[in-house]
Amino acid sequence: MKKLYSFIVSLLVIPFSANIGLGSLYFYSEIALFTKEAKATNWNAFNLNFKKGNKYLNSGEYQKALDAYNKVIKIYALDGPSFYNRGTAYLGLGKYDEAIKDFLKSIKYDNEKGNQFAYNNISVAYDNLGDYKNALKYINLAIDAYPKSGLYFQNRGYYNLELENYKEAEKDYKKAKEVYLKNKSTRMYADCPKVKNLEHCKLDSWFYNGLGVAKENLGDFRGALVNYDKAIEINYPNPNEEKFIIFNNRGNTRYELGDEKGACKDYKFAASIGDAEGVEWLKSKDGKWCGEMEF
Repeated sequence: MKKLYSFIVSLLVIPFSANIGLGSLYFYSEIALFTKEAKATNWNAFNLNFKKGNKYLNSGEYQKALDAYNKVIKIYALDGPSFYNRGTAYLGLGKYDEAIKDFLKSIKYDNEKGNQFAYNNISVAYDNLGDYKNALKYINLAIDAYPKSGLYFQNRGYYNLELENYKEAEKDYKKAKEVYLKNKSTRMYADCPKVKNLEHCKLDSWFYNGLGVAKENLGDFRGALVNYDKAIEINYPNPNEEKFIIFNNRGNTRYELGDEKGACKDYKFAASIGDAEGVEWLKSKDGKWCGEMEF
């Protein structure tokens, strides 16, 4: 009996300072955000705390960022970017329900250009809550708002994997790759690191692992094997981050293709690099065939 497949995909949150091909994100000069009718007691304090919040958010000090944005919103509670930034701080703190509420408020108060980022982050928050149907709902809104982002298609592919919509997941990963490569040379990905064997900084090991999982579950084992091989060849972004998952997945595919020796090599290698469950499986009755296999 083979091991169960597993997968991991990095879901990407769009931070307040992100640039996704639309120029600077919609957190402009603070004063410019307000209408003539806006009334507040102290714009200087608003700007000071807004900038503090941005600084803390950039450095990952989410509680300090939250405290700063609380002060901002207390001064003026109709500013979309303030709610968006506070929502991002809540995400960093793992307070997903609060993050969703703030992102929804940012959509209410901000312009349509910024909504795509909030929709994406709402979907990520729902993913962390295990609510993949709502995650799918909001990533669809992000795609409708801005269909030129490969990230949104990749995230939707992951949600479809979780919902076992494997054909849709396969389509999403393929579309994500198409969009990523189409925009490869734009400002959108100006900060992409140059990595050997990498067509695009977003087409990393976990991207091809996700596509491989979709193909494996559709019964396209040779297609899955190609993608798992690619994921292992790329070995990016973090070669030590649960890499055993990809080897397990490739082992499953090899097993399905009748290559028990190749599968066992992958299972044993996965166990040697941190798969604690794999170590136990190799000792078990189900894994005995592999545990006793010699190469």
